[in-house]
Order: sequence, then structure tokens, then C-alpha cells
Amino acid sequence: MNLSSSQSQIIQAPLGQAIQVLASAGSGKTRVLTERVRHIVLSTKKDRVIALTFTNKAAEEMLQRLTDLEDVEDRCWISTIHSVAQRVISQYGHTIGLPAELQIFERDQDRKTIFLQSLRENGVEIDSFLEVDDVNLRKNRSQIIQNYMDRFSIIKRELLTEDEVKARYTEEGFWATYSAYQQALIESGGIDFDDILVYAHRILMEQPWCADIYRAKFKHICVDEAQDLNRAQYEFIKAFCGEQIKSIFMVGDPNQMIYGFNGSSNKFLCDFFIKDFLPQRYTLTENYRSSQAVIELANKLKPGSQVITDFALKGDQKILALDDEDTEAEWICQSIKNILSLGEHPEIEGRISLNNMVIIARNRFVFLTLEEKLKTNTIPFSLKKGERGAESNSTFGKVLDLGLRLKLNPKDWVDGKKLCSTLKVSPPTSWGDEGILLELSNKARTAEIPFSDLQADLLAAIYQLKTEAPNIPKLYLAFHKTLIELGKQDTPERDEEVEISLLELEELRESWTLFRKKGLGESLLAFRNAMALGQLNGEYDPKGLTLSTVHTMKGLEKDIVFLMGMCEGVFPDYRAKLPHEIDEERNSAFVAVTRSRRWIYITYPKRRKMPWGDVKAQQPSRFITQMTS
Repeated sequence: MNLSSSQSQIIQAPLGQAIQVLASAGSGKTRVLTERVRHIVLSTKKDRVIALTFTNKAAEEMLQRLTDLEDVEDRCWISTIHSVAQRVISQYGHTIGLPAELQIFERDQDRKTIFLQSLRENGVEIDSFLEVDDVNLRKNRSQIIQNYMDRFSIIKRELLTEDEVKARYTEEGFWATYSAYQQALIESGGIDFDDILVYAHRILMEQPWCADIYRAKFKHICVDEAQDLNRAQYEFIKAFCGEQIKSIFMVGDPNQMIYGFNGSSNKFLCDFFIKDFLPQRYTLTENYRSSQAVIELANKLKPGSQVITDFALKGDQKILALDDEDTEAEWICQSIKNILSLGEHPEIEGRISLNNMVIIARNRFVFLTLEEKLKTNTIPFSLKKGERGAESNSTFGKVLDLGLRLKLNPKDWVDGKKLCSTLKVSPPTSWGDEGILLELSNKARTAEIPFSDLQADLLAAIYQLKTEAPNIPKLYLAFHKTLIELGKQDTPERDEEVEISLLELEELRESWTLFRKKGLGESLLAFRNAMALGQLNGEYDPKGLTLSTVHTMKGLEKDIVFLMGMCEGVFPDYRAKLPHEIDEERNSAFVAVTRSRRWIYITYPKRRKMPWGDVKAQQPSRFITQMTS
């Protein structure tokens, strides 16, 4: 598609100035950003550009669109904000006293474990409380821990100072508790995911010469999905620019800000950016992606947000109330079959297949009944997940993952204790000895676990790996052969354990191959951090129909969208009470609707069965009321 005059005006705007683009859904904001990068490279001889995205997939897609550009990989650094910040830490973390080779504790359970340990080390009597038999007390204890973790994240995402923390959280000793947690992280040889931006920002602010090195290389910064910036992300970008970088290009849509739970706010794009950088301001409202039917619904949710272009197809829309969740799920299944039976349609390019469709819901629990119906109707499907990888299931997979973590950081008692628990062996008296993997290997040899010799051999092999240039392919080949041989043995534990072990070993090989292919490094630490940052999850290529929550579908689109479970209390979520919370839910509904290029079908059940067995009448979502008024 040719660029519109509005798009061309933005792309070809003079270099060296700040630019803000408010681009509505379907208006081509990612294309405008990509072509702006191309324009900068072609209009300058040596200037380098950083393009910041929110997901690794978005970064890969942008790079793919620019592959025809000469020297693209040398002159364009296209990456997520967290990946850029992690690079700053790995290169210059030592300048603010961070230990070398920090690993990222990306899992919530690891963070909680470190938090509890920090309490113990500071004399808090919690062990007896953690072991109470009362279910309600356990639940309360879990919620208390989660509340602390949530507040720690707020401190980091909002870059709060000690005085600001004490003013906001007035309970006695809260700052000391937070500080103890931070110290426990460092002593464990790691940082959590929120720390990446905190420490990277601190390096740029406290060590300006480090920032100057980057500014000497990169003269332009482009930011995608800027409506979803939180304070830490915005301040990191601002610190990166300093006084030298004036050419900063931010594009986003305030109507699609849906990550408020992560501290995101469109005020950074719409207010702070204006105040700090005095940008040229542009607006794109023409929807080049969606049909008239889809745009009509989007404009009812967000009046005036979309302009229908002359070439927009008519499309189709339906909003239906169905008797219950079973009826809703069956209607969706039959509708899918009917659409597939069409074979072709003038509004759908190519032959209609399941790849043209997506089922979207507010949360993944809405899909439970549908998943059963899809299986009954033999419709293949796959649930789209976020970028964080899932934990291992087999004993072998767990030993492999935890063993690699302990190889990198022998002081990592968090994963070390998990490994001991997996092996069913007693933990060592102290952590930090580089020979700890061999000690645990010897213990595993006689442990009552599936294929104990296999797990012991695996730990010994991990111990032998070189940290700077690990031979992962050799490790893979050795244990793939061993697992195949074990699979031929007639043992009760054989089938499921060996099968899952092979799958998880294969995942490691694929991740390593992708790591090397992307040129992300050579060391074991770089490999582990790339996994933690979600850079090695690969392409999402489901076999069959895609099921997706709103938040994992963002930035993608399909010809045909089913939006299901649109009950009040589900969408919007029952926890959304305040006006800004409802507004964010409306943004999510707007995002869901505008994922459709052609046809949109929205449903809700009149009754739902509760987990405890009661059947409860449902009201249509207020957003359905808006769209049908």
C-alpha cells in the first residue's frame, strides 16, 4: 500500500527534532515508525538509530521490514527497552558497584523466596507462621507477601526516592524492609526484572561518560507504542538522550493504553514528552486496516477516534446474547465451521482458514468451556502466551534449568534449594563453592528420583561446560541419545517422563540455536539473560485456531475476530471501579475490536455456572451497551 500524504509528511519531517505522533488503531503507526527509521538511514551517511519496542516479536518484525536496507544491523539497534537497559548494565554495572555477571530473577516465586530470606536475616520471626495448618492464614500470608512484592515493583517502576517511599508507605520499617530485599537480591548474585531499568537509569545519571559513549554512536531514537511507557521507561529514555539527542520520535495511541497495572500511563507520551522535548505534533486517524463494520463499533467505544477511508470494505459485525457458556461456545464452533465452508470470500485474501481467525477474551479463564467444545468439534487450537517462558515439567528439565543457573552463580541459594528439592537431597551447609554441582551430582546418584543416574550425569556435564563458550550442541547430542535409550526400557516411569524430558531438551537446543542466530552473544550468562528477557521464545506459529487474551493479542490482527464472554464483571473486570480503571478497560475493549481487519462477532452468555455450582444470571458488558446504542 502506498503511503498517504499524512504518513509521508511525518516520515519525511526534518531530522534533528523531536516528533510526537498520535496514531489511532489501523492508521499504520508501526509502518510510519519503520519508514522513519529507513528515512533517517538513507538521509544520513553514518547516523545510527535506536528503535525501542515493547515486545521482542515487534522488534523482529520491524527488523524484517528493513532487511533490504544496506548495513541495517550495523546502523539500526532495534530492541525492547529492557534489552537495551540490560546491555547498559552488563557493560557498565560495575561503575555503580554492581557485581559482575548478574543474573535476572524473572520468576515471581524466586522474588518471593528472596524476600522471605531477607526477612529472616533481619530477625523477623516468620518460619512458624509459614508452616501454619490453617488454610485461611496461609492465604492471608500469601496475599501479604504479594502486597509487598507489588509495592516493591511500584517503587521501581515509578523511580521513587527514599523520602517518597516513606511518605507513601507510612508503616514503620517499610523502607528498611525494601532495602533488605534489594540487598538480598544482590547477595544472591541477581536482580529482578524491574531492577533492569532502575540500575540502567542510575548508571546513565551517575556516570554521564557512560551515556556519552552511547550518544556518540546513536543520534536518533524512535519509540513504538509510547502510550504504554511507565515512569522508569520514560526516564531511562530521557536520560539516554540527555541534552545531546534531539531527534526522538515517539508514536502511540492513547486509546490503546492497557498496561496501567504495570504503572504505564499515556501522560508520558501526551504530557511529559511535550514538556521535556517540545516536539512537532502529528495525528493519524484514518484506519487503513479495518472494515467499515469494525470501525463503526470502534467509534462507538471511542467516538471520533477512527476515520473510514474511501477504500474500506463493508465487513460484517454481530453482537449476540446466548443462553449460557455451553451455548456460546457451541455457537462459536459452528460459526467457525460455517465460515470455513465458504472456502473463499471477496473480503478475505486467499483461501479462508483457521489462520484467518482469533478468539479473544478478557482473561484466559473465559476459554475453559470453549476449549472443551473445540476439542469435541475437532477444531485444532492453541492459546497464545506472553513472552515469559514456562517452567520445566520433567525432573530432567528442572535439573537442566536449575543446574545451568547454579553453574553461573554458585551463590544462588534460591535456585540451589529448588534443585536440592527436585533431587530430593539435603542442601549444602553453604553456597558459593564452584564444585557444588559435583557435590549435588554425587548425592543425586542414590536419590529416589526418576532416572537418578541420568540426573547425576547431567549435573556433572553442566559442571564441565565452559561459561564463555559452552558447547550446548554437544550436551544436547549426548543426552538426546541417552534419553532415547531410556525410552526403549520397560519401566513404569518411562513414557511421560522421558517424552517430556526429550521435549524440554529440544527446547534448550532450539533456544541456543536462536540465540546464536540472533548474534546475542556466546557466553552462558548472555544465553540465560536472553532467555529471561524473552528473546528466545521463538515465533508464535500455532497449529490451528488462535485463542488470545486482549493483552497478548495487542499489536497483532486477524481478518476474523470472535470476542467472547462480554459480561459485566468479566469485561470490564469486576475489580475496575475507579474512572481511570474503567477507561483502561474500555481501551482494552477498543484494542480487542480493532484487532479485526474484516469481520467481528461479539458474544456473551446470559447465565454462567460458578465454580461452587450455582448458576448466576449475567448482564451484558457496558461496552456492549455502548456498541449497540
